[in-house]
Amino acid sequence: MNSEVKIYKIKDLIRINKEGKLDLDRSIRIVHELAATAAFHADHNILVDLRDTIIATHSLDDLFEIVLEMGRFKSIFTNKMASVIPNNEERISIARKLRACMKIKGFQFQFFTVFEDAIEWLSDTTQLDANDISPLHEG
Repeated sequence: MNSEVKIYKIKDLIRINKEGKLDLDRSIRIVHELAATAAFHADHNILVDLRDTIIATHSLDDLFEIVLEMGRFKSIFTNKMASVIPNNEERISIARKLRACMKIKGFQFQFFTVFEDAIEWLSDTTQLDANDISPLHEG
């Protein structure tokens, strides 16, 4: 039997859950909310859960506006940022564009459709192979 064991060291995390309709104005308000929180928790990674949201508009101009607004707080957003989104092609397409813009601006950003994958990316992990683990012996 081949099994895998992972040890997670979850770094301090700011988690924000949003639901409902997202437009440019609301997205900018979320950036401000995150910046205000992150300013007091500089060593924390950020997780934004958007699985229960609907995108009202998704123009490239809107994405640029959001990333430019985040850029105003670049000195605050120094750690990893992850977003969990619905698993549909439209949202994934938007997230890919956002990720490209974030990368250009120097942010550590990734999106996920599975919550656990986001937690894994935001965590320090050590992977142990089953061969590395010795069974407990009673004796």
